[in-house]
Amino acid sequence: MGKIDDTIPDIGFLAALVLTIVFGIALQLAGDWKLMLIAGALGALFVRRIRKAFFVGFLGVGLAWGILFAYLSMTAQAMAVANIFIGLLGLEGLGAVVIVISVLIGALLGGFGGILGRALYEFLDEFLPSGDVEQAPPPAPEPEPVEEEATSEE
Repeated sequence: MGKIDDTIPDIGFLAALVLTIVFGIALQLAGDWKLMLIAGALGALFVRRIRKAFFVGFLGVGLAWGILFAYLSMTAQAMAVANIFIGLLGLEGLGAVVIVISVLIGALLGGFGGILGRALYEFLDEFLPSGDVEQAPPPAPEPEPVEEEATSEE
């Protein structure tokens, strides 16, 4: 078994973003918001830098939640429920703010999941053997120190 980064290819930012959106939607349908950390971490498998892993998780889960909220706003009473929640704070007619804050929280979960996942993959790669196992040549013996002859100054 090789290292994680050798096994799973770097497919680029946009392809990893699309996969993260799919992971985000699929895991959100399971009904647990904590799974967005896993969606971000799964998206981070396909990029090699922590900064890209954060953005893949952040944008992927944010867009996934945005798509789900847009669908719920069109088919269900999501805006009515959001208006009820914002009405508890004394702000009428600002239900979209609740949805934007929810999407932002989900995006942050995905971004932090991407950072956590990328760091975990790099940590585990340190302990996994490389795919091409070559024996290193034995170390060369160290030369013996040469003693300098004492010169007497007269």
